[in-house]
Amino acid sequence: MYRLGGIICNQLSDLSSVKRGPDARFFPLPLFSEVGESVVPDLKSAGYGDYYHVTGQYYDHDPSLTRNIVMKVGESFKPKVILDAALSDSEIKILSNILVDSLECRHISSGEVDSIGSEDWNYGYVLGHTFAIFSTDDIVLEQDDQNKELMQLNSRRGFPLGQKIWLKDIENVFVDLSPRPWDTQTLGIRTLSDQITVLKNERDLDVQDSNDGDGELLTKTSD
Repeated sequence: MYRLGGIICNQLSDLSSVKRGPDARFFPLPLFSEVGESVVPDLKSAGYGDYYHVTGQYYDHDPSLTRNIVMKVGESFKPKVILDAALSDSEIKILSNILVDSLECRHISSGEVDSIGSEDWNYGYVLGHTFAIFSTDDIVLEQDDQNKELMQLNSRRGFPLGQKIWLKDIENVFVDLSPRPWDTQTLGIRTLSDQITVLKNERDLDVQDSNDGDGELLTKTSD
């Protein structure tokens, strides 16, 4: 599972590596030094549940900081964001200790979201107690609670009700980008008998992005 999780995590990161959104990414996030004092009571009042602690790219604005988002995952998976701030490496360690001490939770899972700078994120993943790919509204794919050798697909996204994938049947995970200007990105899984599109992401890219030759390196990749 950890090898598969690592592959999907890398491929999901590829979806966010195409530059986009000229201005939003440079709007500065709150600094942890400014909002840190309010985090503890917010965490303690969030209540019992599952939590995600994820990071996002921030080096375009300040290479010494990383975007950190803490969210509570509800039953319907409409995440409640408790913290969204820029942290240094030492502050991330402080935050991790605060999470352990303050949260009434079943599990804290860590991962990444596909934001750059302070722009809105669309998708993310967590890997640890469980592996899941999620959006701002729902979980797209996750490990089965009863059998960690199964991956469960969300039927609300158009997948057949109860569709699952055995890990042993997965041949590879792939990312495809559409031809220039690379505005459509697809994350998929090939099994022994099928090819499943897990995510299809369409973005409006600016003119500078469409002329950036780096995108050609990401047109097709698989493992």
